[in-house]
Amino acid sequence: GKTTFLNDVHKQNKCTYIRQYHNLRPYIAVKKIPSFDPKQLPYWNIYEKEAKEDSILIGGTMAGEFTAGLSGGQRKILLFELIRQRIRHQSELLLCLDEPFAGVTDDFVPYIVEVLEEMRAKHNVLLVTNDH
Repeated sequence: GKTTFLNDVHKQNKCTYIRQYHNLRPYIAVKKIPSFDPKQLPYWNIYEKEAKEDSILIGGTMAGEFTAGLSGGQRKILLFELIRQRIRHQSELLLCLDEPFAGVTDDFVPYIVEVLEEMRAKHNVLLVTNDH
């Protein structure tokens, strides 16, 4: 299927592959991600207003153990912003995106579209989605 296709593209090409289901470490504090500015996240001001920005973990499940933190949609947005920041000064990369809108609420779709448009202006984007 589509995941096998994207895995093959990733193996055969030097590219950045954003999977449908991330593999971020849930126990890492968002503010401790190297070379990452969480203030660019569209929801980060909420944590700043609540003075919780230092304690917010990526969150999620790893090895069957759940860690509280960002929601699944927020983690996907974090991943998009992380990639955005890391590739900002590069061009002509191949970016493979598997289901970039899966698990994201309608509130954040405009943000993802904005990031995709920015990426598309400088890079080659392969986007796979499965909307019925």
